[in-house]
This record gives sequence, C-alpha cells and structure tokens, in this order.
Amino acid sequence: IRRAAILLQLKHKQDTDHRTLFRYCRTCMGESEFFIKKAIGWALREYSKTDPDRVLIFVEKEKCNLSGLSYREGTKILKKNGLA
Repeated sequence: IRRAAILLQLKHKQDTDHRTLFRYCRTCMGESEFFIKKAIGWALREYSKTDPDRVLIFVEKEKCNLSGLSYREGTKILKKNGLA
C-alpha cells in the first residue's frame, strides 16, 4: 500500500499534489525495501519533468534522508538537464 500511495502520483503532471507526494516520500524514506526506494525515485523523476525546481529543492533538502537509489532515480532528469 505504501508503494501504491507513492506511485498513485505518477502521470498527474500539473495535477500532482506535490505536498502529498513529498509527504509520502518523507514517510517512506526510511524503508529498506527496494521497491519502496525505487517508487520514491520514480515518482520524483516523473514529477521533475513537470516541476524541476520543486523537486530539486525537495531532493537537496532531503538528500541525507533519501536512499542512494531514490536520489539517483529522482535526479536523473535534473542531471540530464544540468540542474543537479
């Protein structure tokens, strides 16, 4: 259910509720399960296509709390575009 709550935010683009997305990410950051970490990164990466500045602020603020996998996945597009 935790993973589904994060992935529910995918593909909403401008309709993404960033507060909810970031709250779910923060809630699940400490999880050790691979698929939770991957879901966080995937959701952040997809949202970074719509609102890169907001995602950049979030990942920089939470960098110490995000797993390496979540951070790498979440910043993939940002790095490609020279933002991270």
